[in-house]
Amino acid sequence: MAAQGKTAVAVVTEEFVPLAEIMSRNMERPGLRLCVLPYPLDTRPEPEVRQIAHDFWQSLLDSLGVPQ
Repeated sequence: MAAQGKTAVAVVTEEFVPLAEIMSRNMERPGLRLCVLPYPLDTRPEPEVRQIAHDFWQSLLDSLGVPQ
């Protein structure tokens, strides 16, 4: 994506950060930005997951370079 002039951010939970870092290095993207969410998400009540999404939304947009 970066080679095409597009910004990329991988969204992962805490549990998968090491895997995301390995994959980004293997794909020759060692500087890939990560938006790290709490783990686990699947066992949390929906209102809590919605709050997490709300809390992380702006940091994701910032990582993508979206103006406020």
